[in-house]
Amino acid sequence: MMNTKKLVPLFLSGALLVGAAGCSGSSSGNGGASAPSGSDAPVEAPASSDVKIGILIPGSPTDGGFSQQGAEAGKNLEKNYGYSVSTVEAATADVIKSEAETMAAEGYKIVFGHGGQCSSPFAEICEDYPDTWFVTFGGTEIRDNLFPVCMCAEEGTYVLGVAAGMMTQTDNIAYTLGGDYPAYTKTTMGFALGAKSVNPGLKIQEAVLSSPDSTECYETTMSQIKSGADMILSNSNEGQAGAMKAVTESDNVYTFGCLGDFFDMAPGKVLGNILGDYNVGYDNATKAIMDGTVKAEVMYLTIGNGCVSVEWNPDITLPDDVKAAVDQTYDDIKSGKIDVPNEYEQDQAKELLASYN
Repeated sequence: MMNTKKLVPLFLSGALLVGAAGCSGSSSGNGGASAPSGSDAPVEAPASSDVKIGILIPGSPTDGGFSQQGAEAGKNLEKNYGYSVSTVEAATADVIKSEAETMAAEGYKIVFGHGGQCSSPFAEICEDYPDTWFVTFGGTEIRDNLFPVCMCAEEGTYVLGVAAGMMTQTDNIAYTLGGDYPAYTKTTMGFALGAKSVNPGLKIQEAVLSSPDSTECYETTMSQIKSGADMILSNSNEGQAGAMKAVTESDNVYTFGCLGDFFDMAPGKVLGNILGDYNVGYDNATKAIMDGTVKAEVMYLTIGNGCVSVEWNPDITLPDDVKAAVDQTYDDIKSGKIDVPNEYEQDQAKELLASYN
């Protein structure tokens, strides 16, 4: 198994990112609202119903995966704390920027961007709206009123990769992803690293989709399967349904679910899912903003603090050696013995992957 240390301190926008928010903390979202400037002056708390929060998701709120989890997190903020939450689909940079700007101009306290693709558009406008906090799930941009929440899904895909590397019968695995930027590539890179850690010589087919479209993902995955891949991962939002369909139609091919429960989408074909507790991520970010303890730095959500997990299909029995290996890998990531490169460390991830070749 890989045993690495983070070698390079992370600097973004001139700030040293040293903090990590744990998922086990309690949340109570009715504290006094603070100005993004970080002033210590007391601010009278508005009624919860007067606090407006926006969430921009990249796909359908019923996609069964990433976008749906963002939408459901918004519903929980509304249900649990009484905030007024608006969820809008925004898939392109122009739409993200336009929708976020409209929300900020209308006095929204927080605008969440559910995906790293929101990072650059938010950075273009956030300084014009200093009374609004902009928060992205993924992304690299940090400003006085903009910070990312990093769901370390790559830790989960590394574990899945160990299973794929041990169970492949063709020494050929494949993945598709919905965008070529770190918030996406970190997950498939984690999958590749996990697989290579136990099977260094296997072949890995990779494909970046032109859009998170299920038809394109289906056709791409079928091509990968015809080229010998028998273990498939797709991180492509609603495009993932296309990969599931391709696997279902193919013999002796298995897949994994990314950020959702996909067992029913491809019965008997999904070996395991990675799950991310986005509810807690939204909860923690909102609480920090509302009670005035927020810092403009990366907020990490990991296996170690209980926000990322792996579940195995109860209808499929993993071989004993595979079960032992994935359990040990999970424990080693949780303890820090295995350090999976995150989205800010993709150069390091590429170097590690190249070392197996």
